[in-house]
Amino acid sequence: MKIVLLSLFLLLAGLTPVIAQTTNTYLQTHHTVFDPAKSDSYSLFDSAFYQNDVFMLGENHGYAAPQSIDLALLKHLNQRVNLRYYLAEMDFAQAELVNQYLITGKKTALDSLFRGFLTQTMAGTSQWGNQQFYDKIVAIRTYNQTRPDSLRIQFLGVDWFQRGGSIAVDWLRQTIQQRLSAAETATDPVLDSLRLLMQQPTVTLGKLLPFAKRINTDYQANQEQYIALLGNQLMPFRQLFEMLTYANMGITRDEVAARLTQFLTAEMHLQHQKLYGLWGYTHVLQAGVNKSPTFSGLLAKAGRRVVTMPILFKDSQMLVHRDHVPFVFRQKGETFVRMNFLDADGRVFGVDGFRELEGVTTENQTTLIKLNAPDSPYRGKLTLIKVGGITGTKIAPDDAEHTVTTDYFQYVFVVRNSPPVSLWSVSLPNE
Repeated sequence: MKIVLLSLFLLLAGLTPVIAQTTNTYLQTHHTVFDPAKSDSYSLFDSAFYQNDVFMLGENHGYAAPQSIDLALLKHLNQRVNLRYYLAEMDFAQAELVNQYLITGKKTALDSLFRGFLTQTMAGTSQWGNQQFYDKIVAIRTYNQTRPDSLRIQFLGVDWFQRGGSIAVDWLRQTIQQRLSAAETATDPVLDSLRLLMQQPTVTLGKLLPFAKRINTDYQANQEQYIALLGNQLMPFRQLFEMLTYANMGITRDEVAARLTQFLTAEMHLQHQKLYGLWGYTHVLQAGVNKSPTFSGLLAKAGRRVVTMPILFKDSQMLVHRDHVPFVFRQKGETFVRMNFLDADGRVFGVDGFRELEGVTTENQTTLIKLNAPDSPYRGKLTLIKVGGITGTKIAPDDAEHTVTTDYFQYVFVVRNSPPVSLWSVSLPNE
């Protein structure tokens, strides 16, 4: 018996380096340095990758590098598969301000959006209201000018109302003033009641809630009238009242985003269009975590072909609001803290299994790793998903139907030495 046990022990002990070697060997042959200026940066994307319907990049907010990766992927997919619809982590009214700028080049609307970001939430300033995000939108407009009209990038805002819906209410007030006069709504009691409501000095989402079902029902009965009156503002108008129908349903942000994406797909006839977006890390995981469904996971369950690519960091700096970190890390008198120890390597905030990836990364570079090749060990183990530490979001996989890494994402970027984002401060000159 002792001989048998000893033999078993030696066998198991011997397997460990074999498994590790298999992972190391796989990573050595399935990674590439990602440099947007070089075409071979995209060589790991096979034909199956481009056949997906939805492409999602995942970030931890506060790092600068994701904005440049996002812009590079957006351009690449636009050129490779004619992708032009950007699923934005903002509400429809915020996306409309971006689209105004993309079309006209006038920065008034864009600047007003970013001034709002700076006061939106503790996370909002590093997540949205940063210079790198602003510069990316400017770069998208510049890029759009080189593309035919049919291939220009357009933002679709599918997040829940931000800033309490104030931008959405302002958009509705302005649209009604421009499009719906008393004479034009006289024959439609629902639209006329809405027009009268929007003449009040103060209107909140709560006051609009009773209109949600009425507007949707009235639209179905009088579609031609709505099209004639609202023109190119019909879709955001409909999205506003579609969102309001979710208000009392008790659903999560991810469920809102998935429902709105499906709504826009149906209403805008995007069934054969590719969609792409940059969202927070948890939203792009394709299976349930922390006992909640995710945006990309819900799209996959709805039958969309989804591929996701989170970004992990090492030796990098993050800009984070002081209230989001333990008091020992806060600097007196500073609202934001620049931190270099919230990376994935686990000093404070760690990703399970991240150290397996480090061997194929290099200082001051971004590395793209393919996880779903046929011989991938990540098809047979669940790692890189669980996240924990003394600060930050804790993430735990809890989906019994999805038990391996590639159920959650199929590619991963590892960024070394990213600087933090910087707060947006001064608009660039008008074009």
